[in-house]
Amino acid sequence: MVKSCPSWMHYCAKGKDWSTLIISLGCVSMCVLLVCCISLFILYRVNMHQLVHMRQHYKIFVAVIVCVAFRVPWWFMNIVTYEDDSPPVIAVLMLNRICMLALYLAQSFYVQTWLRVILALRQFKNESVLKILFFALDSIITILMLCEIVYKAFDVSTPTGYSFIYELGVDFMACCSLLSCILYLSVGSVLLFKLKSYFSFCSKTIQSFVIVSVILTLSALSRFVCLFYKSFFNKFMKNELFAVFCYFVPDFVPICCILVMQTVVYSGERKKRSILHEQEASTYT
Repeated sequence: MVKSCPSWMHYCAKGKDWSTLIISLGCVSMCVLLVCCISLFILYRVNMHQLVHMRQHYKIFVAVIVCVAFRVPWWFMNIVTYEDDSPPVIAVLMLNRICMLALYLAQSFYVQTWLRVILALRQFKNESVLKILFFALDSIITILMLCEIVYKAFDVSTPTGYSFIYELGVDFMACCSLLSCILYLSVGSVLLFKLKSYFSFCSKTIQSFVIVSVILTLSALSRFVCLFYKSFFNKFMKNELFAVFCYFVPDFVPICCILVMQTVVYSGERKKRSILHEQEASTYT
């Protein structure tokens, strides 16, 4: 860990309690993810004329890239602890909130791509109810996160001060994580029980969605437990555990999962188009 303040770090008060290994891991992993996100996004853009119906996936990439791009400087700035009420303190807190919002939007856009496919199968008696319920919960979570960002923009208190607005902001973020847990788990459960025996291809699709939903749920639950740890146990979690399970795991795991699924979707679309071209060629020969 950094024991003293580097000369080039302005407003530095003392070294950070987090280990250098954790901070380095966070910075390097986010940089690698940023390169992967941009590379895969470029691949999608190059083939956009062939993947017009997949434009929803571009929104996912934009949200993920924003999340990772803001998380890189956040990890870097956490090398040290800054003076109370200083600009870097506000910058770190705002970067964190923006990252959380961008990650949630990426997850939301991803779930929406699956929801559209499921609703298109018309296997639900109350399709409109499911659609309204999803977008209502999704809107509530997004609004809560935006409200928290607005609060933080006008609140200059630091975590050591624990002002009312700061505590309210932590509760907002914790509730957002909990609501996202409920959202992903509910949608995944409904799909599993309603459509697992529809078609063979659909069964695999639903299984993959449920697996991803469980991963996203556990990641969101990890952040929720960390943010509410003080309220549950009336004591603070160890700093390094908090850094890993409130920031690294809830960011790294969902982003990797979404990128893997995006790669699978892209490969599947390319394969289907290749088979279609071969069938068309054989028809004319």
